[in-house]
Amino acid sequence: MQLRKLLSASALFLTLVLAAQHSQAQELVINGNFELTTNGADKPVRPGSGGTELTGWTSSSGIDFVYSDITAKANTGDSLWNATNGGSQSASNSPSGGFFYAQDGAESYRGYLTQTLKSLTAGTYRVSFDWAAAQQYGFTGVTQESWTVKLGNGATQTTKTVTNPSMGFTGWMHETMTFTLGAGDAVLGVLANGTPDGVPPFALLDNVSVTAVPEPSSAVLLALGLGLLATVGRKQRSKPQ
Repeated sequence: MQLRKLLSASALFLTLVLAAQHSQAQELVINGNFELTTNGADKPVRPGSGGTELTGWTSSSGIDFVYSDITAKANTGDSLWNATNGGSQSASNSPSGGFFYAQDGAESYRGYLTQTLKSLTAGTYRVSFDWAAAQQYGFTGVTQESWTVKLGNGATQTTKTVTNPSMGFTGWMHETMTFTLGAGDAVLGVLANGTPDGVPPFALLDNVSVTAVPEPSSAVLLALGLGLLATVGRKQRSKPQ
């Protein structure tokens, strides 16, 4: 009977620890896959006629789009080099498919895409996303692209800079960054970087995620809980029948 009570208590303890871990891993970004828009996809990201807005996000970029597919053409006539128009055969949608965001990274046109995350607790946060480099259809020349990310008052961080061949596509890459923040609201911002100007160097983005990194104490509690369950299991198996 005592062993049975201990086993029940251990199971309850482990459940509570796992619940705490799950709570800490809650997704904080709204519409990180850019599927929610005010006027559909394949349009520039701007308010008003002919444009569309991304739910949860605010764009200050001069030239950016939300595309439904790598082969899609926006209502403005803008598209990216891909296998259907003589460009890179490797051009593809992001790993999750669906809509993705594209921003001209040239300094004269780029601008932060932002979202305010409300009432964060002090701690460490993990920002992750998928990204790629492409080039606007109709232009040629080697380009270079990257993304800069800011979160709250933490220092900005930038991905590696990749070189994209003329009419090319780099393939999708996964990026993870960590930021340490104080309590309160924090603005998440992503900014495309691209050169040279005039041969539109586009940076693509999808699956943006921000989650809290579990405190070390939670990880220790989880390890203790698992250890306790293992000990109880061994005692139960060794009990004479």
